Amino acid sequence: MKKFLTYLCLAVFLFAGIYACLDMAEMPRSYEGQNAAVSVYELQQNPAAYDDSQADGAAAAIVQQNLEKTHALNDVTSIVFDFRGYDTMGEAFILITAVAGSVVILYTKTKKEDKRDE
Repeated sequence: MKKFLTYLCLAVFLFAGIYACLDMAEMPRSYEGQNAAVSVYELQQNPAAYDDSQADGAAAAIVQQNLEKTHALNDVTSIVFDFRGYDTMGEAFILITAVAGSVVILYTKTKKEDKRDE
């Protein structure tokens, strides 16, 4: 019975994933990549003087407001460490806690097994 439920759950997840992929493939693209006026090199060299009049949505907010708020040289680094710093720190804390918990559980289990062997 357990094998049947396992295979049933796996089949449900597989079909749900396939359905989600097919549904996302029919959605309109959020970025077409057809803006030939965008120069990544110019943006990297002098972000403050870059013409971002064609940017929209989150791209405009990042390019226009990032330098004034963070004074960082790299947009990605500023987002990860300045805007999402506490989130990144929380994720690292959760990872360390999970590893430490696993080590404690495995160490306790091997210690009990060693006492049984004596």
